[in-house]
Amino acid sequence: MRLQLIEGERTLPAAVVEETTVWKSLLKGDRRALGEIYTRYFDKLYNYGSKISHDATVTEDAIQDLFIDLWNHRQGLNDQVKSIKFYLYTCLRREIIRRLTKQNPTVEISELESFEVELSHKSHYLSQQIDMELRKRLAHEIDSLSPKQREAIFLIYFDELSYPEVADIMALKIKTVYNLVHQAMVKLKERRGALS
Repeated sequence: MRLQLIEGERTLPAAVVEETTVWKSLLKGDRRALGEIYTRYFDKLYNYGSKISHDATVTEDAIQDLFIDLWNHRQGLNDQVKSIKFYLYTCLRREIIRRLTKQNPTVEISELESFEVELSHKSHYLSQQIDMELRKRLAHEIDSLSPKQREAIFLIYFDELSYPEVADIMALKIKTVYNLVHQAMVKLKERRGALS
């Protein structure tokens, strides 16, 4: 269903309008809006964050602090946020990497970015008819990708974010994200024989 709201010459989807309304309510100090955002995105944030940190405590603490900061600094936030999920993912990734480098200052950031993708039985990208053996082989093939390729694939195909959003979240140029995904797809196609 689409709402006929005019923004220039465009029509905005109902979900965008609703996100904008919730975001603006948060900025005005509506605690219910903060609760709505928390309820709606906590599981997604935890899923994404746990693939970066692999430490449940770090992920949970980063999410909690993210929401505390969101509330405490709401008056200084941009009121033109169109995708709350994109905004939260960007902040969470930055916060987790900050925490991990603080825990171990000698570790390189590239070592922290080990991003792991798990294929669940509920994944709507895989038919329920695919047997467990094929899932294991596909997971193995995805594991053969670089951490940045796995993260880009996860954000684009599993979390349905756009290339520009993924570029911002990962602090990369859009062209780099396109290249990461293209290289990942080429590598997976080359190894496709192992899946047949």
